[in-house]
Amino acid sequence: MALAVAEKMKTPREIVIEWIEHILDRKKWTGTDLARKSGLAPSTILRLMNDPDHPFVPSLKTLQKIADGSGYPIPRKVTEVLGAGRMEAPEHPDDDMDVRRPRAARVSTVELRHVSSLPAALQAAAGSKREAYAPAPPQLEGDETAFAFHMPDDSFDPWLKSGMMLYATKRRDPVTGDTVMITDKNGKTRVRLMMGMDESGIRLSKSMPAKEDERMEFDDINEIAIVTIFVKM
Repeated sequence: MALAVAEKMKTPREIVIEWIEHILDRKKWTGTDLARKSGLAPSTILRLMNDPDHPFVPSLKTLQKIADGSGYPIPRKVTEVLGAGRMEAPEHPDDDMDVRRPRAARVSTVELRHVSSLPAALQAAAGSKREAYAPAPPQLEGDETAFAFHMPDDSFDPWLKSGMMLYATKRRDPVTGDTVMITDKNGKTRVRLMMGMDESGIRLSKSMPAKEDERMEFDDINEIAIVTIFVKM
């Protein structure tokens, strides 16, 4: 609940900065590198990233240039918070200067979530709430319910190592035989093999070869998704 409230309190400027920080981290670029790749004046990026008291928020036109220059499309969360019709004039004449450059290949992404096998009260606070993204596999492109996360424990070791990247979707309901990611009401996340379902809950396996060794009542489940892709680290 506290995390949900924190997310709602983020300003449009903070959400834009998180996306740009993700691009810089993945590309190993500086703000000046990103500006030049995007055909923008360096001051456009540097003013946003280095001056926390400045109210400047780039227009969608500027953000689209950043998306084209970096190959990372604007996340829906950014367009929603700014408003699809927001096309403000730049604060300085050179902020949106049109420098013709070849467009980088677009990279489809999904949200990279922080999950933990610990109850929410015991989870580390550092870095757990920062917005992040992961490249979307072709199978999940266009799936607005898809997200990525790291295996939260070693319950399936050696088949699934702790920290392995996993991709999940909520496009359909889980069925027997699916590998599922379950987060309970305490914020604790686990990955299990679904063995069956009845009116009150689901039967699960946390071992291989599979055997029914765990059960969760529906009332105890906060979120469930189907794990579809496993990426070896």
